Amino acid sequence: MRRKRWPAVSSLCTAFLFFAAACTDRETTAPSRTTAPPALQAARAPGGGGGGNERRHVVTLIGTEGSDFDAAVAGVGGTVDRRHTDIGVVTVRGLTAAGAEALAARPDVASVDADITLQWIPQPGQLFRQATAIDAQAAPPSALGTDQSRAFFFAIQWNMQVIQAPAAWVATPAGGGRLVCVLDTGVDPGHVDLAGRVALDKSISFVEAEPDIQDLNAHGTFVSSLISSNGRGMASVASDARLCAIKVLAQDGSGTFDDVISGILFAADEGADVINMSLGARIDLRQKGARGLVHVLQMAVDVATRKGVVVVVAAGNEAVNLDKDPGFMLEIPAQLDGVISVGATGPINQQNFDALASYSNFGGRSGIALVAPGGDFGDLFNEPVIDLVLGACSRTQTVLPTADCTSGGSFLFGDGTSFASPHVAGAAAVVESQLDAAPSGQVERVTACILAGADDVGPERIFGAGRLNVATGAACPGSAGHNNARVAGRK
Repeated sequence: MRRKRWPAVSSLCTAFLFFAAACTDRETTAPSRTTAPPALQAARAPGGGGGGNERRHVVTLIGTEGSDFDAAVAGVGGTVDRRHTDIGVVTVRGLTAAGAEALAARPDVASVDADITLQWIPQPGQLFRQATAIDAQAAPPSALGTDQSRAFFFAIQWNMQVIQAPAAWVATPAGGGRLVCVLDTGVDPGHVDLAGRVALDKSISFVEAEPDIQDLNAHGTFVSSLISSNGRGMASVASDARLCAIKVLAQDGSGTFDDVISGILFAADEGADVINMSLGARIDLRQKGARGLVHVLQMAVDVATRKGVVVVVAAGNEAVNLDKDPGFMLEIPAQLDGVISVGATGPINQQNFDALASYSNFGGRSGIALVAPGGDFGDLFNEPVIDLVLGACSRTQTVLPTADCTSGGSFLFGDGTSFASPHVAGAAAVVESQLDAAPSGQVERVTACILAGADDVGPERIFGAGRLNVATGAACPGSAGHNNARVAGRK
């Protein structure tokens, strides 16, 4: 994926705010919210990471596992790490290649695949720049609630205005009563625009080396703030929604398939209404074990959608027409079935707000469902940061050495489909807060409303259904009979 650019703006401050604008019990097992998860060491592929007993394998079962399964795993040198009973998968640690081959020969085992660690988001620090100062004296002293038009930076949040978020704030419950779970690098729940927004009892880390949800990167905090914020420094899409943070990516933006799978299943079990995954990787299905792991990832998404969770994902930043991919290449999770895959738009010098961003993947048949603001750079060294998207910066980020975000009131500018996706996740919460509870068909109703409400900004083969319009989507009657054909994932 193309690296994101993260310029920062440092500011004159009030005493409180500093604006530096710059994922023999047979039930599913998961790490405790208060203790470190089990030690996990995934094999990097190709050619890196641990080997031998440090490797983790994802075991897909045929039907119900035999009563002697645990003993058989132990007999080949492994231990059971996690059970995903909803999808018939067991994760095992400590297998050698010979042990994995022996386990795969069991009649209750369909496949045994070595887990793979991928770089799911770019490393953000390389193109970080310092910009001019902003006087933050007029920042609201407390959370604004539903109507966030008085947020300090609202005037430069072109993204919120383009998608008609302010109209939705005043005409809808603004996501009230809905839970959006963000699978990412964690979150900073102490940031002034996220304080009180994060449901800590529904948040968790699946990353062994980082056993709490605190964001050591910056990505997860930035993404979360676009979905729902307090409206002090910045406005958000679903201003009354709650957030949960599920850390599936490490500080460097890498993560394993099984950690992402675990995060999806956990969110579904915790009652998430929406999952946002601003992460992605382009994978060659000819790589050993890739097809099996992608299949398990798809099964996890299927479970989530069956439980009524709308799954929104970033389309990726390679500027690729995904409709013309060779059959052995897949953008994940963007090209899975049942997800809403989001491409990015961005202006240049505040002109043409609905232009496809220069980096965004596209393709309205198999690549993206619609587009949303992600920001863009014109000239890498001379462009105005005002064409980028603003988001909160984690106090504990360590990847941007020139950005001091320790005050808890700091903000960054960035661009990427990672930042387009949360606009749609927030919109899904807004739309769902408009609909009566339904035991089935909720995902289809919400998706149909979002796609039907999108503004036509260009050919479907490029933009999918169009550019997100939160207000129009929320006004949709939400009939499950609306056309849902552009939900991504037809490979």
